[in-house]
Amino acid sequence: MTFEQIRDIVIVRMKQWTGIPPENVDYPNNEVFDSSGKAIWARMASITGPSSAPEVGLTAHVRQTGIIIIQLFVPNYTGTLAITKAADTLVEQFQFFSQDGFDCFAASAATLGDDGLGWYQVNIQIPYRAH
Repeated sequence: MTFEQIRDIVIVRMKQWTGIPPENVDYPNNEVFDSSGKAIWARMASITGPSSAPEVGLTAHVRQTGIIIIQLFVPNYTGTLAITKAADTLVEQFQFFSQDGFDCFAASAATLGDDGLGWYQVNIQIPYRAH
């Protein structure tokens, strides 16, 4: 599977997510994103990991690995209910999702709290493997 195929699967899956309004999601290297006035918003990234060739025969079968990171933000001092519900729906959207040789695994959440810019942040991390 190519990096472009992986990018496409991840972005299409993210665009299918209904946990927050679609215009509140910031995609990698996209248009300038303005988070002001939003009650909740997300920033998505897919970070590639090491590749391997676990099967070698007439042709090598390359396995790509990586992690999808979705950063969720709500304004400071507005509570954690909205961000926790959004995190839960993100986990439902991606955890153990599988399509055409692309597989997601168990999701993790990391609460970072105040980001110093007026936002409370929680990161969702989903490891993946692609053949």
